[in-house]
Amino acid sequence: MTFRDPTSYTDLTQGRIKHIDFHIQADFSSRTLEIEATYQTQEPITGSLYLDSFKIELMEAHVNGRKLECEFDQSDETLGERLHLKGFDNDSSFTLKFRTSPEARALQWMNASQTLGGSHPFLFSQCQASNARSVFPCQDTPSVRFTYSAEVEVPRELTAVMAAEQAKGPEGSGLFIFNMPQPIPAYLFAIAAAHLEFRELGPRTGIYAEPEVIEAAAWEFAETEKTMVEAEKLLGPYLWGRYDMLVLPPSFPFGGMENPRLTFLTPTSILGTRGQANLVTHELAHAWTGNLVTNATWQDFWLNEGWTTYAEQRITEILEGKDAVDLNSVYDEKRTFEIIERAGVDSPATCLKVPKEGEGKDGDSMTSQLAYTKGSFFLKECEYAVGRERFDAFIQKYMKSFQFQSITTEEFLDFLKAELPEVFETVDVHTWIYKPGMPETWHRPQSHLYDEVEKAIADVAQGKLPTREQVKDWHRYQMLSFLQGLPRIIPVEVCKRLETILELEKRNDDHFYAYFYAICVASGYKEIMHRVEKFFEKIGRMLYLFPVARALIETEWTRDQARLLFERVREKHHPVTVNAMEGLLKRAGL
Repeated sequence: MTFRDPTSYTDLTQGRIKHIDFHIQADFSSRTLEIEATYQTQEPITGSLYLDSFKIELMEAHVNGRKLECEFDQSDETLGERLHLKGFDNDSSFTLKFRTSPEARALQWMNASQTLGGSHPFLFSQCQASNARSVFPCQDTPSVRFTYSAEVEVPRELTAVMAAEQAKGPEGSGLFIFNMPQPIPAYLFAIAAAHLEFRELGPRTGIYAEPEVIEAAAWEFAETEKTMVEAEKLLGPYLWGRYDMLVLPPSFPFGGMENPRLTFLTPTSILGTRGQANLVTHELAHAWTGNLVTNATWQDFWLNEGWTTYAEQRITEILEGKDAVDLNSVYDEKRTFEIIERAGVDSPATCLKVPKEGEGKDGDSMTSQLAYTKGSFFLKECEYAVGRERFDAFIQKYMKSFQFQSITTEEFLDFLKAELPEVFETVDVHTWIYKPGMPETWHRPQSHLYDEVEKAIADVAQGKLPTREQVKDWHRYQMLSFLQGLPRIIPVEVCKRLETILELEKRNDDHFYAYFYAICVASGYKEIMHRVEKFFEKIGRMLYLFPVARALIETEWTRDQARLLFERVREKHHPVTVNAMEGLLKRAGL
């Protein structure tokens, strides 16, 4: 059967792109990239080639000195435009000249006033899941991998970075040269340009950030090299050369993005406590689980995120201890059931392998949080079935066997059955992967640290609030679990007292405020609204925004304000966030 990715126009029977040479000019005044790209294919092509694109202005197409016939012959709101290149005659290379749109959904162009320094603009990309097509025409499916080189021109006062090896251009010229020798899927293409400084963290690790935050960022993630050593013990050799990080503006839609060699990070992870070090652990683990071995389609997304969450917790167990991991696992369990309840216990969206009849053409709609939590719980069941020693040997063989490949769930299960057949005797693999919700029986996590939280939540239900002394030394996930477990509606006076008791301002963690503001809105705490609006102005991380947005939509006194608030802050957010928020509001009829 011919492989087909429903999120892409790609037809693999036509051929595959294997390498691209880019020349990129960034024009901040028009908010566009002007690009010349020369593509090489694995085998010579005859006839047609379909590429994904989104609002690309194509200026020229040629192959071996002759003009290449082309047209945008299909269009879809989600998929974008199909670029149909015609007239190949046993050709294995072609060149396109084009310009991105100011509305390119992968790119955010920020004015100087939106940055920390206030003096220079900032550009960054976010191509996952299916947004690379708005930067360059491509086979925008994770099943196709390619290498690339790039020359990038930016204003001289800015630094360009990419998820690739960097070679220095002429000093002060604004020209930066990059090479990516390992094959990547299009969603891992990444570019940024801003007024940046760099700090070495270790022999293979470093961090970029705006000068105003570089020292805080370097301190926060100073132990990354140590994390890398533990990751290699579990997952095998790190095959990407360096591991650097870039701190983005607050509008970045995610906690982190695992772009190879250059993880993009949210500034909300800089707490001054190293309390979100596990975020970097997660993104670093992706260097193996996701980047080295990649889901072939977004229906197989759990292969990326379930594996990465499992690996993150295994590494964290070494670095922080079992108590921290047990607590995190209980928090993830509660979150899993919360998501299932919201989606519907029989919803196909709660299957690990998203059914073909499920979410259709939108890759982002298949990237549920359940892929992280339910996927990790499934892999723990596999570990329980055969013991940690055998499962660890399996992990190393899995990474080595499929390195730099994109695989389906079925290919993984075939490998699992060949290597660890006992798993299928004790674990109901089919139910875990293909059935909605959670299985009836599994090893549910337990945590004595969570037991403390559970008692405090029960006390609140009886009208007894915790004391400041009681919570002052709580782990971050105890705080999150407490806020997660509170009733959705509590007296406004209790909201006010809890903020003081929990010392939320002092803790400086926007995830705490995401839960807190959602409760305040649902509880009718009207004086909080000006702070909620400021939260929407400064935070782009969707994990934090969406609980508050749902509360605004679902609460009668704020429902009519939700759309108005979003429109006021729309320009501050990345297109990925804007599209997701639009979907949330439209589904609510707003």
